[in-house]
Amino acid sequence: MAISRAQLLKELLPGLNALFGLEYAKYGDEAAEIFETESSDRSFEEETKLSGFSAAPVKGEGSAISYDNAQEAWTARYTHETVAMGFSLTEEAIEDNLYDSLSSRYTKALARAMAYTKQVKGAAILNNAFSGTTYGDGKTLCATDHPLVSGGTNSNRPAVAADLNETSLEAAVIQIAGWTDERGLLIAAKPSKLVIPPALQFVATRLLDTELRVSTADNDINASVVSLSLLSLLSWLSHLRCNSLQHVCWIQSFVCLQPITTSTQSATMVQSPVVTQ
Repeated sequence: MAISRAQLLKELLPGLNALFGLEYAKYGDEAAEIFETESSDRSFEEETKLSGFSAAPVKGEGSAISYDNAQEAWTARYTHETVAMGFSLTEEAIEDNLYDSLSSRYTKALARAMAYTKQVKGAAILNNAFSGTTYGDGKTLCATDHPLVSGGTNSNRPAVAADLNETSLEAAVIQIAGWTDERGLLIAAKPSKLVIPPALQFVATRLLDTELRVSTADNDINASVVSLSLLSLLSWLSHLRCNSLQHVCWIQSFVCLQPITTSTQSATMVQSPVVTQ
């Protein structure tokens, strides 16, 4: 439906001092801080995770060499979406408007809406990481039992739910260090970024931006600063589900927190997906 003079009655008459409501500050491209972006000319893209070899056994003198098999582990498919929106104006609304250019004004508003949608879709992957969507290994993004070819599992959330504090942050870093590949070989994973909603910005600042330990009279160094040097406030996480409860989610290269709608809180770790467009 076209925007007509009926929606712009005040702009048809002289005497307005100002028009406002579209000139707000906006957040930057925060999704780019989390996801890799690749181009594509197909309807979908697939990526297959490979399994290498296990640790080599000791060969006894005169005995035969042991052989191992490599294989494909699982495949993830990225199906593209088209996001589109536009606006139209009647000729009369353009001609009779006494103030600024309607097309210029609403083109800027449309660009803001499209950029906002991109950020919300990026945040949705984290907001829904604990339930709903499953990925290549058949598990949600944050799970305690991501299966491995070796028969074991990798966990990217703790068995017991945890709020963001010094203890849970340290536990996350330690657990990440124990991650293995498909055949049980350690992968030397290290967290590098804390991604949080605005509700936890002060907790995160106290944890990471102090030289000494938080809430203690001891003169110990703040070990969390050594492990996680980059603090990122991801505002979009609170846009989708607004409440005071949080999940902690440990992702392959960073630690992230997301709002949830249940009555418990928990803490997690995962492999970050690649977003194609």
